[in-house]
Amino acid sequence: MFIEALEEEANAIRNVEPRVHVKLERGVITGAGDSYAACLAIEGISKGKFRCVDPYDLLEWDPPASLVIVSVSGKPVVYQWLLEKFKGKSKIYVVTANPRSRIAEQADEIVDIPYTPKLQLPGTLSFFSTLKTLYGLAGIEEKVEQGKPLPLGHEPFFVGKSGNYGIAYFASLKMSEIFGEISRAERFEQFLHSPIFSTKDRRVILLSSGDDRERKLLSEVDNLSLTECTTLLCNAESVILSVIQEMRRRGWDRIYYLENKNILRASSNMIY
Repeated sequence: MFIEALEEEANAIRNVEPRVHVKLERGVITGAGDSYAACLAIEGISKGKFRCVDPYDLLEWDPPASLVIVSVSGKPVVYQWLLEKFKGKSKIYVVTANPRSRIAEQADEIVDIPYTPKLQLPGTLSFFSTLKTLYGLAGIEEKVEQGKPLPLGHEPFFVGKSGNYGIAYFASLKMSEIFGEISRAERFEQFLHSPIFSTKDRRVILLSSGDDRERKLLSEVDNLSLTECTTLLCNAESVILSVIQEMRRRGWDRIYYLENKNILRASSNMIY
């Protein structure tokens, strides 16, 4: 059931076409979970024009000129706290799939994410739709490439430079939500300095940007796989396909976070 539902979402990726009426050159962007992963990706690909900040940390900041709040559901309470602090001091944009949410109704501008859930799932199509919407907001374009799955195994490392670190972070979230499993998201240079020493018997998935050092590392490490992509959107698609492939390999037609009611309750009580 869940595998087929995620495959249906993966097949819909190429039909995602956000209509973004707002364009920004820079600003502070915030989000949590998958939205934070998309936030990290935009910070990297925009070369820091959009500064990605954790929403709870942001409560201690001075008001930015432009604040972009990214939330598919529009429900986490931390965004209400941000609005109470920055409303009237910052120009606030809410990027959401729920334009009738309380935070969206208080925004200066609403940017719609083209996503409607059919079933409670870990975010895959919603993440891709969010990322493409933020591309439109930031005026970013990438060439069209097609992602392909890679073998993950247990407790993999996901490594990426610049915006691909956001995709690596997204990948690690899916391993937690679907398998209840530890994995690692690492920036390329930081990975080389220490985490590489704990990769024995674990796959390393390097999210390619076309950098020559990435190919050099491929020749140095036996348990490393390099995506064929050079773009963030393609790497995001590759991650989604890889997770689905791993579910099939394990015979894992389950979603871990939906089965663990106590943890889910604690998470929801803190978030909402």
